[in-house]
Amino acid sequence: MKTTNLFLTGLAAAVLTACGGGGDSEAPASSAPSTKISGTAAVGAALGNASVQAKCASGSGTATTAADGTFTINIPNATRPCVLSVKTPDGTTLHSVVEAGSGTSATANITPLTELITASLAQGDTDAFFEQFDAGAQAKLTASGLSTATEAVKLVLTGVVDLTGIDPIKGTLVAANGSTAGNAQDQLLDQLGERLESSKTTLDELSSAVAANAGATAIQTALQPAAASCAGLRTGKYHLVGLSYPSGTVAEVDASALTITQKSGFGADASSGSSVTLTPDAAEACRFTVSSGGSITTVLMSKSGVGLVVPAAATTNVAVGMMIPAQSLTIAELAGNWNGLGYEREDTNAQYQPSRVTFSLDGAGKASAGADCTGVNSCENWPEAELPTFTTIGNGIFGFNDLYTTTAQPFYTFKGTDGQVMAVLPYEDGFMVFNKQSDRALPAVGTTNAYWDNAVMYMPPVGGGTPVLKFTGTEKWSTVVESADTQTGIYTRKRVEDGRLDSWKQNVPAPGLRYREASTAATESIAMLLGNTGLNVSIGVNNANFYSISVNRP
Repeated sequence: MKTTNLFLTGLAAAVLTACGGGGDSEAPASSAPSTKISGTAAVGAALGNASVQAKCASGSGTATTAADGTFTINIPNATRPCVLSVKTPDGTTLHSVVEAGSGTSATANITPLTELITASLAQGDTDAFFEQFDAGAQAKLTASGLSTATEAVKLVLTGVVDLTGIDPIKGTLVAANGSTAGNAQDQLLDQLGERLESSKTTLDELSSAVAANAGATAIQTALQPAAASCAGLRTGKYHLVGLSYPSGTVAEVDASALTITQKSGFGADASSGSSVTLTPDAAEACRFTVSSGGSITTVLMSKSGVGLVVPAAATTNVAVGMMIPAQSLTIAELAGNWNGLGYEREDTNAQYQPSRVTFSLDGAGKASAGADCTGVNSCENWPEAELPTFTTIGNGIFGFNDLYTTTAQPFYTFKGTDGQVMAVLPYEDGFMVFNKQSDRALPAVGTTNAYWDNAVMYMPPVGGGTPVLKFTGTEKWSTVVESADTQTGIYTRKRVEDGRLDSWKQNVPAPGLRYREASTAATESIAMLLGNTGLNVSIGVNNANFYSISVNRP
């Protein structure tokens, strides 16, 4: 799939007078039965003079759409099911399907909505689903499978596009064409296109989220209206979570006005408080400053909507926080195996040190296993009496309860469009960031990434006193992958600005983590990507004492 903004009206209009329209590219033999597939290709505006391809379990065919987007393909001796594709003027490929059956005629519209249904069926990339269309793909195209996929798309678009009573694939679709207005289904395509534009989310991204079973909460977060200068800053409710000075409050973000209004408590109806204004950085998208009470704070937003709040310059006694979109997750969504990387101390007089844990949760929020880990290979299991439990607070917050807590500690969660869940647990003597364990593929050679890096380091007291934290400032870096070895799981990347090379071993010491040995250029470290949120956390290992949080730059 390729990126599209769906606003193809002008482009579609430009081809309305082009030749073609409804013709068959493969005329059926007179003695052979033919399967006829008809439909309309549209993105709100009709896709005229567009080439439609159909592949069936046996048989294939092509046709060119008429000016109003309609097409008919006749395929001799075809065996259903079938999958269809059409290219839009901007190069995007849309897909649709025909389920298995014995009929010789079928309707299959091809639109952004049918692309989402195809993604739900494919549970993966729709281009690959079309190109391969093997026995495994065909087996998914039953009437039951198609119904389930359609209902799933209707659910995730709740509050965005109301598909009640609409069958995007088989329903009557009249696309806007010249002076002809589109019908009700066509107007829903316009609504979806408008929401994608306002949220700065592409159809490719939305389709991938549907394929990943990200769910309604994650997808609806991604479809909230975004700021003009930053796709990651979206209108809606956020949790403002302090890390080095643990605290939490609810805030309402207005992405259009660039304001954050703080509220108290965790509830959806928390009372209003003071507002601050986000000032966009003129040189860097998704970097903002906030002036309040005589101090200046920097806000760095990732594409996912998760942000980092840091001092505007290097400082001691650092206050670092995160902005996490509030979501309605269930405790069952926490089930699975987790990694955690933290920066903690034993008490207020001890030094902060990097830490790593693993634990497993069941669907009721009870940990069945857990361990504190040192370095790469050494882990000490938690006694059964110390295994924590989680309770639901609301708005994506769960209560962390263990043997040592008298009141539940807030465990802030966020589900990305890849379906992965991350979490943050701040408390009096440190914080920990978590992500569900998931094997990560090696990056391809040539992969680039640009990010802001923010490191917090422990500073021993000078001449006695309380240990402090030092924020070393925000640095801009970019990297390119120079090599990747599938046998060892090691890849090497170069930092563009200074040429530094470092090598990482993927899924070590646990699935979803990566490990870097100490070298003359870099310290020993363990890092963890937080799903596709655009954030990465890393800790120093052994003699390296630091905690780093990076945020991908647009």
